[in-house]
Amino acid sequence: MEQKKPHSREEQVGSGSANAHKGEQVNTGHGPVGGGQGNSGSGQKGQRGLLSSLMGGSSSGSSSGGSPKGGLPIKINLKTILVLVVAVIVIVLLLKMCGGGCDMPDLPDPPINNGEDFGGETTPSFEDIPSDSTLDTSVSSLARAKYVTPVGGGNDTWTIMVYMCGTDLESKYKMATMDLQEMLNANLSDKVRIVVTTGGCKKWQNNVISSSVNQIWELKDDGLVPKEENWGTSAMTDPNHLTDFIKYCATYYPADRNMLIFWDHGGGSVTGYGYDEKNTSSSSMTLTKIDSALKNAKVQTSNGTEVVKFDIIGFDACLMATLETGLVCEPYADYLLASEETEPGTGWYYTNWLTKLSQNTSMPSIELGKIIVDDFISSSCASERNAQVTLSIVDLAEMKGTVPSAFNDFSTSTNAMIKADNYAQIATARAGARQFAKSSKINQVDFIDFANRVNTTESKSLVKALLGCVKYNRSTMSNCYGISIYFPYEDTKSMNSAVASYKAIGIDSEYTKCIQSFASLEVGGQVSAAASQVSPSALSGGGDILGSLLGGVTGGSSSGSSTSPIGSLLGSFMGGSSGSSASAGNGLDVSTIAGLLSGFSGRSMPNGYDWVDTELVADHAENIAVEFVDPSHIAATEKDGKKVMTLTDAEWALIQTVELNVFVKDGNGYIDLGYDNTFELNGNDLSVTYNGTWLTIDGNVIAYYLESDTEGKDGKWTTVGRVPCKLNGELVNLQIVFVEGKDPIITGAYPMYEDLDVEAKGLIQVKAGDTIQPLCDYYNLDGSYSATYTLGSSFKISASPVIENLKLTNSELKATYRLTDIYGNHFWLPVD
Repeated sequence: MEQKKPHSREEQVGSGSANAHKGEQVNTGHGPVGGGQGNSGSGQKGQRGLLSSLMGGSSSGSSSGGSPKGGLPIKINLKTILVLVVAVIVIVLLLKMCGGGCDMPDLPDPPINNGEDFGGETTPSFEDIPSDSTLDTSVSSLARAKYVTPVGGGNDTWTIMVYMCGTDLESKYKMATMDLQEMLNANLSDKVRIVVTTGGCKKWQNNVISSSVNQIWELKDDGLVPKEENWGTSAMTDPNHLTDFIKYCATYYPADRNMLIFWDHGGGSVTGYGYDEKNTSSSSMTLTKIDSALKNAKVQTSNGTEVVKFDIIGFDACLMATLETGLVCEPYADYLLASEETEPGTGWYYTNWLTKLSQNTSMPSIELGKIIVDDFISSSCASERNAQVTLSIVDLAEMKGTVPSAFNDFSTSTNAMIKADNYAQIATARAGARQFAKSSKINQVDFIDFANRVNTTESKSLVKALLGCVKYNRSTMSNCYGISIYFPYEDTKSMNSAVASYKAIGIDSEYTKCIQSFASLEVGGQVSAAASQVSPSALSGGGDILGSLLGGVTGGSSSGSSTSPIGSLLGSFMGGSSGSSASAGNGLDVSTIAGLLSGFSGRSMPNGYDWVDTELVADHAENIAVEFVDPSHIAATEKDGKKVMTLTDAEWALIQTVELNVFVKDGNGYIDLGYDNTFELNGNDLSVTYNGTWLTIDGNVIAYYLESDTEGKDGKWTTVGRVPCKLNGELVNLQIVFVEGKDPIITGAYPMYEDLDVEAKGLIQVKAGDTIQPLCDYYNLDGSYSATYTLGSSFKISASPVIENLKLTNSELKATYRLTDIYGNHFWLPVD
């Protein structure tokens, strides 16, 4: 069978031409835009070694709503009601005409307070919602008993607790205000009570909610009623504040059934939930803190003091549909409702499901979950036809009974494979699995997709167990099955936090061992690549060479001197990211590299890397040395009159991605145009003849950075990339999606954040007529980062943007290819 090789996206080359030139300097506030969101380390430092090759040196680089205050109710008169009815009829007709997926006109919501328009969000129709998933109502015999038993007959009472940390989602975009309006638009039963706490926002975009103190509100048919107008100034990411809110709701609003909704940004398994823009030093609420908050939320009942239990714990936040989140929530809830991917800014659509629940308060939780999921998908696609969204409801009672054993078996067997020299198989499975928020390098993948790719008896059993727990899942993305997990790969910077968190929340220790083994060998592989830059004489000349290399790979200080290649070629990652790099270095033999790696045995690791299994690395020294792309092979040769780079079958088996990296020399320095997975590979020969084209939007050159490339079950690929720019003056990344066989599309934009632990909720909709100003990083002639500049002129985006490659008219273009191996090492082809 032919060895599977890196994938190149389809390149659409237009007939025109374009010119790349820098304009004005831009203060981004967080370093180079090419290094990821707010990550200056891999931008400024990551190109310097490479740029030395542009000047004739060897190739190298580094990897890496408002509500009434003071008791004022909402007043909706007859005229408003008639306007609303007419508006709804118009929307329904429009959606039927458009098939439910077209862009909707902006229609005003009913006024919330004295004529103030509290919302402004389009209201979608939910008639005949197409479903690409089937609700699974089965229950495994191994599932624990549900905590909550419905009363039945439509007699159940509900308390919906909404923990709303407004943050910049509200202060900039009015998203919380709009969602509150959606809740108020519902036809609520007196059996459904909604209690909301607000805070964490510098400026609420309405004339009601306080921006200085936290508050508690009850939502009623006739408006928002303040219950606590001054509920202190605690950070919304303080677990004690969450505990107090749950206890408040359970005490003053006792009900047969409870639901807790976390509203804000989300960061997934390692980072957790929330960002309070008024208390930035409080960081996020990690899963450990969430566990503590839920555990301490005890109230007095007829049976004594008990922990509050929930039908559903939901996250109207990004990236929280993880196994780790589920295991944390399981002792307190029967179901988890969350998204694997980042959520659009519109988030959940509240009106419809609250109305449906009010009509039948005894409906099963999974049926309620299905309505929420369908509403979310429908409203997201109505707001943005190209929305990339996921949402699932997971049965935590079934997870408790079926997953632990299968999870343990999978972790044990996978760890055994890694230790038995099958690292490459696991790395290939990990690289191919659907990944989420890749630009932030949170290392979260769809667990079902990943386990399926591992392809062992144990992984197949785990897939079956996980699929049984995901009772309903919908997604507009491929390979999203409803539950994800942290598995390190792009870098290992979060491993220390993950290991500590796993220990605190009780994640199966076998899984911790598994990812420790994998990440340890990854570190070993990165050190072996770094060693290729050290001359043989330096290796044998005494001193702690391994310690120097370790300092670089783990982001510590380096003892390499200016006379050592490691100091000049890898100075970038020696002080920065954990990703390693390599170039056309010294071509060290297997025994030399293995001898170096054997030095891991018994040595101490840099701070924060005590999780590394040094004995494992030492034991696998020879195998790591063999599974290594010799950087001296990263060079162009002549073959049949063409310039190619040729690797062996064994070496290509280690390469995960190939990316074209282009710079424009303008006399004073270099414009970085980014990375694109467009290349020509014939057999083992990579063509290194550059066609002189680059990606454009409506004829305007952009800097583009590949984020992910995923093969679906049907064999078709989906490629996602980002474009740093200003959108109507705001610093963002445009998201471009290439689906094989279709025209590329802009799915939206997400803000650039500085030092934000969690992932930004929501893609900003990009509309015809919006102003786009592309940005680019600029490097001095000596290879050092200069600044970020505008790229070309600003332009108004068209209704159907044309995304294609055009011939660049610049006189001097520098192109190279970056290859990334199974250890995350980057190799750049030398530039002529």
